[in-house]
Amino acid sequence: MKYPKKLIAAVTRYPRVLEVTQVADGRYEFRGIYAKYMEIVLSAWKGGYQIKFCEDEDLGTKDKNGTWSGQIGMVSKGEADIGMSLIGILKQRAEVVDFSTAYSMEAVAFASYKTSLEGMFQFLQLFDVATWIWIFVTIVILSVVTFLILRGKETFPFVFFNTFSNVLGKSSHLRVRKFKWKLFLAVWFLCAFVISSSYSAVLLSFLTLSPPSRAVTTLKDIAEAIRSGHRAFSGKHTFTIPFLINSEDEDLKFIGTSIRRNEWYHDWKATFAGRMLRPGDIYFSSRNILRLLYGNSESIHVSPNVLFVVPIAVAMNKNFCCASDLNEILLRIAAAGLEGKILKDESYKFWLENFSNSMKNIEKSPTLSVHDLSGAFIILLVGLILSLLVFSGEAFYGSRNRKKKQSKIRKKKLMKISTALKTQN
Repeated sequence: MKYPKKLIAAVTRYPRVLEVTQVADGRYEFRGIYAKYMEIVLSAWKGGYQIKFCEDEDLGTKDKNGTWSGQIGMVSKGEADIGMSLIGILKQRAEVVDFSTAYSMEAVAFASYKTSLEGMFQFLQLFDVATWIWIFVTIVILSVVTFLILRGKETFPFVFFNTFSNVLGKSSHLRVRKFKWKLFLAVWFLCAFVISSSYSAVLLSFLTLSPPSRAVTTLKDIAEAIRSGHRAFSGKHTFTIPFLINSEDEDLKFIGTSIRRNEWYHDWKATFAGRMLRPGDIYFSSRNILRLLYGNSESIHVSPNVLFVVPIAVAMNKNFCCASDLNEILLRIAAAGLEGKILKDESYKFWLENFSNSMKNIEKSPTLSVHDLSGAFIILLVGLILSLLVFSGEAFYGSRNRKKKQSKIRKKKLMKISTALKTQN
C-alpha cells in the first residue's frame, strides 16, 4: 500500500484531555488521555504525519446553509486527511466523511454532587421509613399479644411501654409464669436485642464518620432536581441535547428543553483547567471524561446509568487512500487494551496534580455540633413538656378529687352533727 507523504490530522485541543504542542525541532508533544492514544496511532503510521489545529471546539455540526464546522468541516473540505478528537459516528456526518473502524464506545452519562443528609432529625434517617414502620407495628402487635397473655393483670399502656423499653435495651418488668409464654417472650427479647444493637452500631458510625450521602441516580431524579432549582449542563454542539428534546419521555424532554432554554452549556476549558463541579450542578458528558475528572472524588457521583452509547472512530476524507491500514492500527491498539490503561494512568496523574494544588484549601472536617443532635434534644424537650403537662393534669385532678372528698366528709360530719342535735332536742 502506498502511504501519503505525510498524514495530515485535524486536532481540537482540550486542556488535560487532548493537548498537543509543537516544539522547536518540529516534533509534537502529546499530553492527556486522548492525546496519548493519538500519539500511539500516529507513531505507528509509517509515512510521517502533520497536525493541523482546529480552534473550533465543535467537533462537527451542520449549519442552516449546509456547511460543516469543526474537524468534520476540515476533513470534508480536504484540509486534513483525518480528524481524531473523540468524534462520534453519526448518520449526518457519515454523508460527508468516512469513518474508520470504531475503536471505542463512548457512553454518555452524568455526574453530580452527593447531597448529605441534612436536618435536625438525621439520626432517624439511619433506618429507612419502612424499617421504622415495621418496628412500630411489631411493638404494637407484641404489646397486644402480651396484654392478652397476661389476661388483664397489667394495663395496656404499661405493657406497651414495657415492650418499647425492650427495644431500647431495658429489661422486662412483666411477670409471665407459664413456660410456653416465656419461650415466646425470649424470641421477642432476641429480636429487640438485634434491633437495638443494629441501630447502636449505625449510630456510632454516624457519630464517627460523616453522615451518609444521597446521589442523583436516574434521569427522573435529574428532572426533579431541575424543578427544585438545580442546573444540568451539556455540550453545546453535542448530540445529547437533540436526543433529550426528541425523546418521547417527558422527563428527558424537560431536561433537554431546560438546558437549551437556559443555555446551560459546558465551559470545558475552564473545567479542565481546574474548575470543579459545583454543588447543585449536573454534568452530561462522556463517561470516560467524567471518570477522568471526578472518578477519584468521593463527594461526586458518576452515574452507572447511560443516556445513550455512541461509537467513536477516526473521521477520514472520502478520498483517503489508506483506510485499511489505519483500521489495522486501531484494531491492534484495541486488542492490546491500551485505551483502558491510558485512561487509568491519566486519571491518576490528573488527580495527583489537583490534589497537590488544593492541599492548602483543605479544611478540617467539622466536629459534631449541637445542630447534629438538636433533634434528640427537641424530642427530649417535647417529652419533658408532655410529662410536665401530664403531671400538672394529674396534680390538678388529684387536688380536685381530694377537695371533693374533703367536702363530702365535711358534709357528712355536718349532717351527723345536725342529726345528733335534732335527736337531743
